[in-house]
Amino acid sequence: MTMAFLLTSVTGCSRSSEEASAAETVLRELEAIVATCAAAQGPVDTMRTARSFWEPFEAGATFRAGDWVRTGPEASARIELRGGGRFELEERTVVMVERPTPAYGGGTGGAVVALESGAARGVLPVDALRDGPLVLRGDAGRQVELTVDAHDGPAEFRVTRTANSMRLSVSRGRLMLSEGAHRRTLDAGNWLEVARGLEDAEHDGPPFPASLSPGVDARIEWSQDLDIALAWKPLDGARRYQVQVARDLGFTQRVVDTQVEDQSFTFIPPEPGMFVWRVAALDARGQPGESGFARRIYVDRKLQRALLIAPRDDYQAPDDTAARDIVFAWQSVGGEPRYRLVVARDRNLKHPVLVLEGSTQQVVLPGLAPGEYFWGVYVAEEPPTPLFQKARRLVVPATPGARGRGGLANPADL
Repeated sequence: MTMAFLLTSVTGCSRSSEEASAAETVLRELEAIVATCAAAQGPVDTMRTARSFWEPFEAGATFRAGDWVRTGPEASARIELRGGGRFELEERTVVMVERPTPAYGGGTGGAVVALESGAARGVLPVDALRDGPLVLRGDAGRQVELTVDAHDGPAEFRVTRTANSMRLSVSRGRLMLSEGAHRRTLDAGNWLEVARGLEDAEHDGPPFPASLSPGVDARIEWSQDLDIALAWKPLDGARRYQVQVARDLGFTQRVVDTQVEDQSFTFIPPEPGMFVWRVAALDARGQPGESGFARRIYVDRKLQRALLIAPRDDYQAPDDTAARDIVFAWQSVGGEPRYRLVVARDRNLKHPVLVLEGSTQQVVLPGLAPGEYFWGVYVAEEPPTPLFQKARRLVVPATPGARGRGGLANPADL
């Protein structure tokens, strides 16, 4: 009996040790992941760290430090970074993802993006970067850290790489850049050459036309007589503007390529589908400058009702400080509508504690009292048109001895 008991005990300990070892292996594998492919279209390949050849991959693939990604002709890929934020690679783009060095995030979190060629569009939400910073790697190992401020909301930007330059341009929000002791801010409508870091960076480049409407990733219902007004801010000294509309992010399948004198252009989509548009100002010699950030327009046969962007469903503010500045954002429906943001205590939004109307696609709330909330956005018309299928849930945790600014609980508190 004693021998049998000892054998059983040893076997149980061995099994527990093996299970613990397997669990540790799984955790190490998960920790090694720095990014995930959320979508891929056309020929898209990866070259893994320990290999010397390219192989195709599909949406859902994961990337570890040192993995390469490339897109072929008329191809694109959306890469979700583990620390938050995303990159959309345009056609003929090559990029590598890595971990930051200890000086750029402690060596355990965040992501370094080294753009070797091509162009990529990036988005940094305000709740990103909890695991570490997003870092752009330039020439000679120079690294520029990108962050956003909750007061400014999400930032959208574009990185373009050539043989001797890396141009960073911002289309929405504001990026805060840092490299060692050097600090810069880059506002929407401006660009900066960052290949050699911030110490040797040129002054901000001349502004490009900032797009006004339709909003980012607008979704518009198709009709036979549909026309879409494209509008942008005028630039001092610009005599004409070049307008391009294409079916792809690389602008290889153009349906419009024309010049206009006004700050608007009427686009008539030939059929439902996804279109991308951008504008560049022409100088006195008729040469186009830097194009503004390309915006997508989705022309749907039937209007979609899943247009909420942030906060995500079941979002929980991490602490009282974060709860003071919660950014609500949603997609555009085209045109110049007014939107109605409703924040309530019930999922059906029948008992709102806050109702705000405006023409923007983003609202920063000054504070919410601790508790559970639900929110949604409507087009402010009669009857109101919801931009969601179900309201999103939001939790503001209670902090001992602290509340949001004044404990906002009803519209009168604004």
